[in-house]
Amino acid sequence: MNRDALICSSLTGYTYSHCRQAIAHTGMAEIRMDTMALTLEQVEGLFGAAPVPLIATYRAGKTSDTQRALFLIAAIHAGAAFIDLAFDDPCRRRLMQEARAHGCSVILSYHNFECTPPAETLHGIMRQMAEYAPDILKIVPLARLPIDCLRVLALYAEGYRLLAFCMGAAGRYSRIASALLGAPFVYAAPDNGQPAADGQFTVSQVRLLLSHCAP
Repeated sequence: MNRDALICSSLTGYTYSHCRQAIAHTGMAEIRMDTMALTLEQVEGLFGAAPVPLIATYRAGKTSDTQRALFLIAAIHAGAAFIDLAFDDPCRRRLMQEARAHGCSVILSYHNFECTPPAETLHGIMRQMAEYAPDILKIVPLARLPIDCLRVLALYAEGYRLLAFCMGAAGRYSRIASALLGAPFVYAAPDNGQPAADGQFTVSQVRLLLSHCAP
């Protein structure tokens, strides 16, 4: 197990210069553009000069869909390794086509910030998402009880390339378990930064936990 390669540092609320500094000290990073005040030129510079794989993420709600799509397309054209798109993103088809045309892998995401749905619902959502042939399926609901994590982690048995874990304190360790079940990477907060989601470990914590899990 290459523990460093499994850790993706989620950068949220950073400035352009702080992003550049953080990227230099990580093996992979997610740029949460919806939490930053970047210009298009800075997005192009950030993704174009990155020495490590970067995920371009820009969640809906902060700006218009048109502006959000412009920033994501700028990241794709500059060289983003991945683009993370919500399954219900109104710009999904266009952005997936753009990503595929420029060699950018697509992470298609489902989040539920209220609860963990029943197993049948989760499996149905996953299969619907798989019909669009993304490179990675991502399913992340909120765990209210630790047992909720079992329904999510059971999704790995389907054989898809999958990122499936739970948000929240009750789901914290499902992030580590996901790596052991085949997730391509684990999201983590920078050691000196804020978490992008409730329950997220820091990079150092993930590295330590994975070291104890490795055979």
